[in-house]
Amino acid sequence: MKNIFYILIFIAIVSCDDNEIMPQYEKVGSVTSKVATISLSNDEPQPGETVIVTVTYVNPSTDPLKSVEVRTKEGSGSYEVLQSFDESSGTKDTEIVREVSFVAPPDEVRVTFDLVISSQKEFPQILRTSLSVIQ
Repeated sequence: MKNIFYILIFIAIVSCDDNEIMPQYEKVGSVTSKVATISLSNDEPQPGETVIVTVTYVNPSTDPLKSVEVRTKEGSGSYEVLQSFDESSGTKDTEIVREVSFVAPPDEVRVTFDLVISSQKEFPQILRTSLSVIQ
């Protein structure tokens, strides 16, 4: 019985592989995660129908916001700024709710909305939602 135990230990030791050394990484910046949401009044509008985009966020005093942008992208196109808010002198530590109107395009297409929150950190926080125009 002891011999079987020693054989199993020997097999376990011999069969262990050395772990690979992890590649080095470089920290390039930081971001602060904010409590924020982006929502749509209708995610399947008809062409030409107005959709209300509601963004909610808090401007924390620990990492004050510079700006908040609502961007749109139709299909595989490029992003365009729908609305921008300068929050550099905005109220701190209170919930802020903003509404932006968007008119659905005339064609059936998927529209992506990004909420881009920039603060004192190097990288912005981005939240995303989308809608599909139906006919």
